[in-house]
Amino acid sequence: MKKYFFKSESLKSNHPWIDSTNFSSTPSEEVLRTVLDKVEIAVKNRIKNGGKEVKVVFDLDSTIFDVKPRTLRIIKEFGATKEAKDISTEIAEWSQQITSCSLLYTLEERARAKDTPGTEEEKRAYFSKAMSYWWKRFFSDAYLCNDRPSAGAVDYVHKVVDLGAKVIYLTGRDWPGMSKGTKSSLQNSGFPFHQEISELYMKPAAGQDDAEFKDEVLREIRVDSEVIALFDNEPANFHVFEKNFPEAMLVFIHTNCSSKPAKPVKLAHKISDFLF
Repeated sequence: MKKYFFKSESLKSNHPWIDSTNFSSTPSEEVLRTVLDKVEIAVKNRIKNGGKEVKVVFDLDSTIFDVKPRTLRIIKEFGATKEAKDISTEIAEWSQQITSCSLLYTLEERARAKDTPGTEEEKRAYFSKAMSYWWKRFFSDAYLCNDRPSAGAVDYVHKVVDLGAKVIYLTGRDWPGMSKGTKSSLQNSGFPFHQEISELYMKPAAGQDDAEFKDEVLREIRVDSEVIALFDNEPANFHVFEKNFPEAMLVFIHTNCSSKPAKPVKLAHKISDFLF
């Protein structure tokens, strides 16, 4: 069943890696089609000659899922608390009016935005408490139901599966705290999610570094898999992708990302959504 979405006008994060990376000049739609073409060719070749299973890797947060509604719910919940109002009634009231489109990656970035009311001292105090409130809730099962599929993502991932490839969901979410909500989100959003056509990899513990975890998983996957492309929003992960699958298409989805340092890669493609 097809799902339709408006193209997002959300703010996008900046990162030095984005400015310094050698991105291809290929338009977004052509990048997406090229991945599908490569999948089709690889699957036909495997049927004819045998070989490794064909796969495409997708990150979850800010890649195939828009997580801003999750953050927005938490911000508004905090703004309704007595603690928030005691710091600044003005900021607490303002927080109830913001939209997910205006959110950046961190609450600190949001605090620096010019439209945020209050004194500098109030903003520092407010967003420090808000960040603690956010941290305890964002990485938990209970709030994952607020995530929404990125524009075109559900249809696109189905196209990959329909061509005969297996989908790898490779996420920095941790299994103990987020597995139940993650599986529900994938199923309820309509993403392909059963054993024959997909695999889900989540961190065994919340404290593990995302890039290190993904490196471990990809080292295992490359033994018996031909990965055609890897989609992710975090610059810090791309050198790991390139190291493990130098022939794969590295697709950076420019939405929101952390400020973690990132190593350069030889070539990457950049898209903003999965719409054709």
